[in-house]
Amino acid sequence: MTILAIPDSFKDSISSKEIISALRRGFKNLDPSIELIGCVGSDGGEGFLEAINFQVSAERIYHESLDPIGRSIEVEYLLDRSNRTAYIELAQAAGLERLSEQERNPMFTTTAGTGLQIMHAINKGAEKIYIGLGGSSTNDGGVGLASVLGFEFTDINGDRVLPIGNNLTHIHNIEGRFVSSEVKIFAVADVRNPLLGPQGASHTFAAQKGASVGEIHHLENGLSNLHQKVKSDLHKDDSDSPGSGAAGGAGYGLRVFLDAKLVSGIEFMLQLADIESIISEKKVDLIITGEGRLDHQSMQGKLIDGVLNIARPMGVPVMAICGQLSLEEQEYRKMGLAFATTIAGPEVPVLKSMTDAAHYIEEVTPKLLQQFNPQS
Repeated sequence: MTILAIPDSFKDSISSKEIISALRRGFKNLDPSIELIGCVGSDGGEGFLEAINFQVSAERIYHESLDPIGRSIEVEYLLDRSNRTAYIELAQAAGLERLSEQERNPMFTTTAGTGLQIMHAINKGAEKIYIGLGGSSTNDGGVGLASVLGFEFTDINGDRVLPIGNNLTHIHNIEGRFVSSEVKIFAVADVRNPLLGPQGASHTFAAQKGASVGEIHHLENGLSNLHQKVKSDLHKDDSDSPGSGAAGGAGYGLRVFLDAKLVSGIEFMLQLADIESIISEKKVDLIITGEGRLDHQSMQGKLIDGVLNIARPMGVPVMAICGQLSLEEQEYRKMGLAFATTIAGPEVPVLKSMTDAAHYIEEVTPKLLQQFNPQS
């Protein structure tokens, strides 16, 4: 029997690579003849660099940058010198995890550190740069990264505007151009939200980054002002494009300032791993995927959605493991999953299942094998 494991990381709990190792141990204990092939999954957010490094022979580049509130930090990205391609995770410099609970507020955070990473990669010879969006602490519309890469944002008095979410309402004029327009930029994201409106960056994501109700409205006004100035000064209008609201509007900023192409995180990662070839060449009998929480949003550009889209026409059953399951059996079966389960039972406290996730993943493998039916 051959199993293909393509899990996403469980946020604040366990990485994709560790999930694969735990599954491998569990199945080997059950039946040493089972072959488990692992593929680190990511939708462009948390774990993006880890997933890339699992598939691509690339060098880890360490350098100094800025965190979301301007402190000096060491960050990393991946550089495939042979293909002149760099892979950057926006959360490395602009991530929520860089800040304490008390420091988290998108009114005062910036993507400038990500801009410094892009510049560093360009100076290292990168001609193509893939930027994984997700896990950001920001709501600056990409103004922070653009301010590092050739653009100037000024207020009504002609003074430079500090590129943080709070100050977007002060932008009166935008000048400049991308310093390396010949470099191709790709924004890799799993969210399809537009920049503005009820489903936009501010109203959908700012609260979980620390913004109050009043601040959310201010941030929305700031992004709206940025959008108007981009239209009048740069003659671009991209606010309604799916994914523009990713990473606090960084998806929008990358598109209008750096002419980035927005690509699906799932499709990008699955193509990079060449999943279809693995399934056919290795004669895969079962696919196991997973994420921290399995709910209705799991079919909206998430990893499980992408895996099902590939497996369905190839006739390979897909099972999912998760930390929390918010779907009934008929609901996840309607999605296309053969089986779905939490890694631990309801008697186990959530915190314990998170801290001991590897143990519980090993323990759940008999249930997965019991549910497997190659004729289904």
